[in-house]
Amino acid sequence: MDKGRKYLVPVDFSEDSARGLKYALSLAQATQAELVVLHVEEKPEMQDYWHMLAIMEGYPIDTAPAGNISDRMRRALALDLANFVQQAVRPSGAVRITKRVELGSKRKEIARVAKEEKVDLVVFSIPKPSLFSYLVEQGKLLKMIWQLPCPMLLRAAGTEAAFKTLSSLGLANVRR
Repeated sequence: MDKGRKYLVPVDFSEDSARGLKYALSLAQATQAELVVLHVEEKPEMQDYWHMLAIMEGYPIDTAPAGNISDRMRRALALDLANFVQQAVRPSGAVRITKRVELGSKRKEIARVAKEEKVDLVVFSIPKPSLFSYLVEQGKLLKMIWQLPCPMLLRAAGTEAAFKTLSSLGLANVRR
């Protein structure tokens, strides 16, 4: 039996990521694939710092253990993600959609989840060519691409210059 296809869609609750999710859903419907929608939030380490500072200064604080801050944040983000998916694509049930929330470095968590879920494709929505060019120059996107166990589909309007940049690095083919 042939294993089903699985596509990973990282989202950040923006309009651009909603458009990327819609595109990924249409692609999943056409190829009978499953979607894994992922939101990654940076760890709340600064909250732990402020929590410790409040204790030292004697300010009243939430009596819940500091470790529960991450758990509460994860639960709240999971609800936000469920609402985002519902509003962005109004799932019909034709495509199985798994929603995941992770805390940590976006680059590392996207690569980790892609490996863990054994995805066949990562559909990544780029907001603007200028942001994409910045990320390529800084090497962050390239590091993520190299860590992924599968191809990455970049989706955005007006990104031809960015694709040419990737093509010059031997990482993409630009077709007309």
